[in-house]
Amino acid sequence: MKKLLLTLVALLLSSVMMAGSLVKINYSGRTELEKLFADSNITIHYYNDTEVYATAKTFDAKTMTMLDENAFRDNEVYTIVYCPDNAQEAYLDNYDIDALAKMDHAILAKGMVMPYKNDGAVAIFNKEARLPRMTRDFPTVTEEDPLIREMMDQVNMDSLQATVQHLQDYGSRIWNTDNAFAASDWIAGRMASYGLEVEQQAFNANTWMGSGAAGPNVIGIQRGTLYPDTYVVCGSHLDSFSYEAMYGGGTAPGADDNATGVASVLESVRIMSQYEFEYSIVYCAYGCEEMGLYGSEAYASRCQQQGMDIIGYFNNDMNGYLYGDEIHIDLIYPNSVEPIGTYYMNVANIYFPDMPVRHVNFNEGDSDHTSFNNHGYMGIYPFEDYQHYSPNIHTPQDLIGPSVNSFGMSQRYCQMNIGCLAEIANPVGETPVVSCNPVEDFQITEYPLVKDLSLITLSWSAPLEGSTGELDHFEVFRDGQLHAAVESDVYEYTDTITEGLTAEYFINAVYSDGCEAASETLVGVGNPTQLTESALAKVQVYPNPVEGDLTVKAEGLQYVVVYNAMGQQVAVIVPKQNECLIPMTYPQGMYFIQLVTQNGVANRTVVVK
Repeated sequence: MKKLLLTLVALLLSSVMMAGSLVKINYSGRTELEKLFADSNITIHYYNDTEVYATAKTFDAKTMTMLDENAFRDNEVYTIVYCPDNAQEAYLDNYDIDALAKMDHAILAKGMVMPYKNDGAVAIFNKEARLPRMTRDFPTVTEEDPLIREMMDQVNMDSLQATVQHLQDYGSRIWNTDNAFAASDWIAGRMASYGLEVEQQAFNANTWMGSGAAGPNVIGIQRGTLYPDTYVVCGSHLDSFSYEAMYGGGTAPGADDNATGVASVLESVRIMSQYEFEYSIVYCAYGCEEMGLYGSEAYASRCQQQGMDIIGYFNNDMNGYLYGDEIHIDLIYPNSVEPIGTYYMNVANIYFPDMPVRHVNFNEGDSDHTSFNNHGYMGIYPFEDYQHYSPNIHTPQDLIGPSVNSFGMSQRYCQMNIGCLAEIANPVGETPVVSCNPVEDFQITEYPLVKDLSLITLSWSAPLEGSTGELDHFEVFRDGQLHAAVESDVYEYTDTITEGLTAEYFINAVYSDGCEAASETLVGVGNPTQLTESALAKVQVYPNPVEGDLTVKAEGLQYVVVYNAMGQQVAVIVPKQNECLIPMTYPQGMYFIQLVTQNGVANRTVVVK
């Protein structure tokens, strides 16, 4: 007891109990991030490459920065506002905002607050984030697929420009205005005209501009022929924003931000809907991105809740402003989803080997891929140029001409969107590439048991990451025949073998895409042994006769089996120490007690009074 009290005192000195405190935790690398997600003390709501924002049951000053002692107590959201370091103080003073934290190029504020003039915001909701699992291999593309090249070649610059012009002509598409609803209806009509299953997902947003219904998300699905419940997703946001439209009677035409992204998605629909694919493709246009990613958060959150199997997400946001003379792509994504970044570069290298593509860390804004990453899906954001993007976004000058100056660049981004979707979705007629990993650390432990049988425990570890499908279940094979099926989160199976015989075992890992991987084969031996005379002398079973609890003691005690006079098993007890109490609440008569230890078996007979 004294040792326990000292431990409690030490814990109290190193941490302070907080009921739902909002904290920031810095980390380095995927391994540390996985440990944070596995920590039962915290619930992570948002993360990037260097830090997580979470609610903590217990605040640890050594590892955490306190942000708000009563997280989400009187507010729905927190807001990350992207704002340059040298402008943060003026911004905070001008709008009378208290910053909970200041970071490079951003601040964290409580509730929804007005964004800095020309940059965006991300709302952090009281929802549990999920870390994408690196368990799926993206296709390795080694040569052009003629059918996919045929699709890419159909991308038409006039078609892209017509979509951008139509959306620009609304004047503004502020998230909760009639124009936002009209744009959503128009996009839904376009998708339906190409034969997609179309839904307009309604949602509400609570923003610094007010609360209420936003222009609905548009979700169009092209069903796969072989794997209709496995998806690859692309998306864009349909709303626009400018302060002039809010307060000065001006407009927010949003040509580059983000009519160009919507144009890429609709042009992909126009072309790809003419073909069949083995996997389903989802095309999205979200409302209310500019206020904090509300639309994509609503959809990605629903995907997580429904358990949708999404291979990857490809974002389309701002691809019409060319800086310099060379078309290039900047890839924005967190290090936690590296495989999809590698895949995108692989596709680019095969189809456009001379086009520069680079992975960048962008800390001046965000987009809808983040909603998918925070809900457990790998998402990526191909961007026009993180250092030299259009200077006219969020102004009345976000127009074709000053802001969208290269539909050739938009064409290339759309071609890449099609290529990445099609290589995964797999045009009908091709065999999908599948691969999977076997279980790790397969081993057999043998124990003695009664009645000429030996207890065999098979154990293993989860397969390594990198399989094309999700793990569905395990199969236990004995002597070449299916013996049992085991759920995917269970790593042990117990069997019995007759004394003196052997059995060959292997474990088969079965995946959702049909791939199976077998472990090595091991031999189990039925070989029960009796304890030595000296060991038997140390076995204690008392009182005998017994009325109530029976005390059982033996060195290396693993479990105890109780049989009645008919030889029927009536109880199995697994003690935590070398002794245990067995409630002998059975009818009067004779019982047999089997003690199974690390060194062998001992048998005793007792009488219940």
